[in-house]
Amino acid sequence: MYFSRRNFLKLTGLAPLVIGGTSGKAETIWERPQLYFSRLPDLAIPIQEIYPTAFAGEIFVSGGLTPSSTPIFYDLSPSKRCYIFSPKILTWRKGPSLPEARHHLGMAANSNYLYGIGGFHGKKDDAWQAMATVYRLTRNGNEWDSAPQLPTPIAESIYTNISETIHVVGGKSPNNHSRNIDTKNHYVLIGNTDWETAAPATIRRNSAAGTVVNNRIYVIGGRQTSNGNTKARNLAYAEAYDPNLDQWEKIRPLPQALAGLTAAPLNGKIVVTGGEAFGPNGNWKTGTAFSTVWAYDPISDQWSKESPLSEARHGHGAVTIDNSLYIIGGAAKVGPQKTLASTIKLSWKY
Repeated sequence: MYFSRRNFLKLTGLAPLVIGGTSGKAETIWERPQLYFSRLPDLAIPIQEIYPTAFAGEIFVSGGLTPSSTPIFYDLSPSKRCYIFSPKILTWRKGPSLPEARHHLGMAANSNYLYGIGGFHGKKDDAWQAMATVYRLTRNGNEWDSAPQLPTPIAESIYTNISETIHVVGGKSPNNHSRNIDTKNHYVLIGNTDWETAAPATIRRNSAAGTVVNNRIYVIGGRQTSNGNTKARNLAYAEAYDPNLDQWEKIRPLPQALAGLTAAPLNGKIVVTGGEAFGPNGNWKTGTAFSTVWAYDPISDQWSKESPLSEARHGHGAVTIDNSLYIIGGAAKVGPQKTLASTIKLSWKY
C-alpha cells in the first residue's frame, strides 16, 4: 500500500503546524489534537445504565434506571421511556415508549430498524431478571414491535452493528440456578430475522465498552463477577473481532481497569470515557467513579490520556454522529447514586 504524507497524517492523527523560521524558511512542528467539550441541553429526566445508539441521524435513549417515587432498586426504577436527540437542532424530544420497562436495555441499529435488546426487568428485591425479548422500531415509527428473541436472556453486553448485522457480545445470562453469570457468548442477527452464533469472545465479562472501527468490533475493559474462588474485579483487557475471519485477537489493554465505561469512534480513534470501580469485597458504597478519558489508535495500538470529563460518570451512553461524540446521562457516583441528565459533546480540534 502506498503511504503518502497526507495519508500518514490521517493515520497517525497528527497535524502539521507551519511557522516562519528565522532563516526565512518555513519550519514544521507537530501539534497533537485535543478533545474539546461543550454542554448541551439536558435530558428531561436523570437516567443511568443506558446503551443509546444512532438511528436515522439522531440519538435514541430507551430504558435505563431513573429516580422514582416507587423504586425497585434503592431510589431507582426501570424506565420504558424513549428520548430522541437531534444533533441538527440540539434538542431532545419524547419518542415511542417501550412495551415494558427495562434497565440495561441494549440498543443497536441498522438502516431499517432500531433494536432494544434484552436487558433487566423485575420487581422490588428482584430487579435483575435478564430478558431474551427484543423490540424494534422502524424509521418514523410510533410503536415498538416484537423482534426475534435472543437465544438466551442477556444483559450488560456489547451491542453493535456491522454491515447491517446486529452483534451482541458478552454480558450476563442466568445459569441453571437462575443466577446471573458472566458470559463470552457472541450472537449475530442476520437479515433482521435470525440470531446465529459467532466466535465467542476470549474472556467472560460484563459492563465492558464496545464499538466498531473499520468493520472491527472492539471490546474494552469491563468487570468479572465473583465465581467460586474468583473475586469480582475490573478489567483492562481489550480485544478486537474481525467478522471476515470470525476471529478475536488481543490488543493493547486499557491503561486503567474500568467497568461501566463507554467507547465510541471519533475521527479514526476510539474514545473511552468514565467508568467505575467497586470498593473492597465488591462494595459499591466505597467505590469510585471516574472522569478519565482515554483515546486508542487502532493503527499504532497505543493509548493516550486525554483531558478529563468535567464530572465523573458511569452507566452513561456514548454515541458518535458525524465528527462529534455525545456523552449522555449516567451517574456521578458508583452504583445507584447521583444519577445525571446532562449531555456533553466532544470533538477533536487542533
